[in-house]
Formats: sequence, structure tokens, C-alpha cells
Amino acid sequence: MLRKTIFHLSFLLFWTAVFLKAETRKWTSSSGTSMNAELIDFSNRIVILKSSAGKKITLTIDQLIPSDQNFVQNWAAQKNNLSKKTISSKKKGGENKVALSAGMTDLLPSKLLDSNGKEVSSEILAGKMVGFYFSAHWCPPCRGFTPSLVDFRDKNKKDFEVVFVSSDKSPDAQMNYMKEMKMKWYTLPHRSDEANKLSKKYGVRGIPALIIVSPEGKTISKNGRSEVGSNPKESIEIWKKSS
Repeated sequence: MLRKTIFHLSFLLFWTAVFLKAETRKWTSSSGTSMNAELIDFSNRIVILKSSAGKKITLTIDQLIPSDQNFVQNWAAQKNNLSKKTISSKKKGGENKVALSAGMTDLLPSKLLDSNGKEVSSEILAGKMVGFYFSAHWCPPCRGFTPSLVDFRDKNKKDFEVVFVSSDKSPDAQMNYMKEMKMKWYTLPHRSDEANKLSKKYGVRGIPALIIVSPEGKTISKNGRSEVGSNPKESIEIWKKSS
């Protein structure tokens, strides 16, 4: 996808450059004189041409015959259209990507693990509400609630993501639990300093626990487990209003 976007952007930039360098053509003034020149700019009814000798000629558009005036106006319209498409392509390419908020960077390390144990940038959570899920495979209530959270997250992943904070007995047990329950979200390294800090920050004394934070890192709810369990259809909107 990224390669396709880059190609599309390069294509637009190339044709913008080609178009802006118009070929030399014959121009005729309203008084009947003619010249061969290249159109290089048009703004505020001022036309700028460049002769084959490199001399710039400045005149108002109404000093040209009607057909030349139409050429200039069409050239300017296409120039503007190409510029808009180029800007749009840059945005799609990620130049305006939302950055992870300062509040979230205080809570998370720069790298997380995905469900396959591969490192990913925590920037992937930018702009989303996050549920810190304190859980473990050995905990029966956790295994009972996790399928509901998986379903909830998968239905709301545009706005909401989960970061699993494991209390499993080993890194292997942690990753096996994620695979078994089809957790497609992210996790912190097993028993890492960041995981311990989150547990202390939110005063987690029992599992499962689900702490909901806004995209800015503000605590929205410490009762995410009961809210997802009792009101999954409206929880996202309620959290948004509280963020």
C-alpha cells in the first residue's frame, strides 16, 4: 500500500513538473503582434512568458487575443488541480499522520510486541483510546472475560485498542495465551518495568482488570471489564464523552 502511494505521488509530481514547463508556442497580442514564447506563470491576471532567448515578458491577460486568453486560463486551472491532487496524495502517504500524545508516551515504552511477539512502534496507538488489560491464562475469570473483550476490540478497532499486561508465569505462557484467545492486539514484554509501573499506577489488585485511557493518556474508567461486559454497544460512545 505504501509503495503504491509513493508511486502515485511520484507520478503526480512528475506530471506537475512537466505540465508547468509548457512548450514554446506562438502568442498573439490584441494589437496583432506575435511572438514565440513559453508560459511560465499566471496570477492576478498577470501573464509571464519567457522567450526562446530567455527574456521574461510580463503582460495582462487582456493584452492577448481570446484564444490565447483561454489557453492561459486552462493552463492555470490544470496547474491548480494538479497541485491539489499532489497535496492530497501527500496526506494519504502519511505526512499528516497523528502522533502519539505526550500523555501516552509517559505510559508506554517506544516499542510494543504484537500477537506474534514482533516489536512494533507504540505510535501505532496514536489517536486511539486504549484499554490496559491486566490478565493471565492461569486465571479462570480472565479466560471467561477475554473472548468478550476480543469480540469488543475487533468490532471497535478503529477507535479502540488493547494493550495486554500479562501476569502469566513466563513469556511463552503470555504469548500462547494471546494466540489461544486470538488476541490481535499488543502487549508489553513479560514482567517489564513498564508493565509493573502500569500496575502500580492504576492500583491493580486483582485480575482481570481493564483500565480505559483517552488518546491523551487521561484515565477514563477503571471499570472497563464491567462496562464491556454489561454494555458493549454503548461503551465506546460513553468513553468518548468522558475523554
